[in-house]
Amino acid sequence: MRHTNTSGKRRLMSAGGVKLVRTHRLRVERTKLSILNARRQDAGIYSCSFPTAEDVVLQHQLNVQYPPSINSSSPSVQHVVKGQRLRLFCHADGNPRPEIRWTFEERTPPESAIRDQDGNLVVENVDRQAEGQYICSAENGIGSSASAKMKVFVEYPPEIVTEKSVVRTGAGDRVELVCLVRGRPSPRVSWTRDGQSVDHATHATASDDAHRHTLIVRPVTEQDFGAYACIAENSQGKKSAVIHMTGLPRQPRFTSAPAGGEVNSYTLTWETDSYYPIIAYRLVYGRAKVNGSVAEEKHEIFKEVDVETVTENTLRVMTHSLQNLEVATDYEAVVRVKNNYGWSSDSDSFAFATRRAMAVQRSTSRSVKSRAAGCSSGAVLMLVALSAASSVLQ
Repeated sequence: MRHTNTSGKRRLMSAGGVKLVRTHRLRVERTKLSILNARRQDAGIYSCSFPTAEDVVLQHQLNVQYPPSINSSSPSVQHVVKGQRLRLFCHADGNPRPEIRWTFEERTPPESAIRDQDGNLVVENVDRQAEGQYICSAENGIGSSASAKMKVFVEYPPEIVTEKSVVRTGAGDRVELVCLVRGRPSPRVSWTRDGQSVDHATHATASDDAHRHTLIVRPVTEQDFGAYACIAENSQGKKSAVIHMTGLPRQPRFTSAPAGGEVNSYTLTWETDSYYPIIAYRLVYGRAKVNGSVAEEKHEIFKEVDVETVTENTLRVMTHSLQNLEVATDYEAVVRVKNNYGWSSDSDSFAFATRRAMAVQRSTSRSVKSRAAGCSSGAVLMLVALSAASSVLQ
């Protein structure tokens, strides 16, 4: 009995009913060959020769089925740079040939991932969404499936978001400047004020909590006002974001309704944000420019206001009533406000109008009076006609 395995290697197993290999799994009983606990290497062609005149040869092909196993795959941990190409390979062995299946974070891989002809997973132009755990599973219906896990980390430059781009404060206050930083590898974060490193030995301290980086300034002085830069840097790049600390009021925002309820007056309402009370405002208003007409002269009002009590709420609401306006007329206004540290920027131009319904009512009144007069005239004519008819009959 001769055995030719799947690699083509030949081996004489027995001759004349005598076993020639040393294995307890093989039994030879004259012309019968028994294999116990068959293994992968037992697969192949078994040839049995009979010494006859015509030299008869019988062949038996043994196909040994076995469960899948992963014989090679990508490293269990991989780092790839954002924008590059990611290729995960997974080779499995088994009989029947195993089917390879990929999962990403316990679901199907992203749409950007495609499988090549060898069953490997390829992701072009990798982004942060490709980061996570990939699992390659192989199964062929024999025994249990086999799998290999691969953890992918996407390296990318720092990304920064500030909680507030402008922080309004005043002397003696406690301020937290916060920037949210992400990146891989984890970025190093530093702070500057007006281009100079922040002195943490004074009254400014920095703290890091995962992605949240905070610069605490206490107590605030006027010298602390300025542009603070949160700078993050890693091996993939550098990014910064600016937070302005200021004592100036925020740009005012008009909150009154554009359509006024009065004919010759209008009350403007606006709000701003200021750590300190508003001490004055400058209001400029005038008739709106219509259809390319020449802009009319603007009226400017400067008014100092009573200083209100300082509260924890920094929202300031103000009003001003304009008198002697024209009926059904469009106007526009701009306002700026002042506190102890100076003037805010101008508000956006605000369009408003005095009540328009009055002109319509007057027109309607005239129409009603005209119709009434017409009816009176008709009644007089009808009476004259009736009187004339009566005379003729008599």
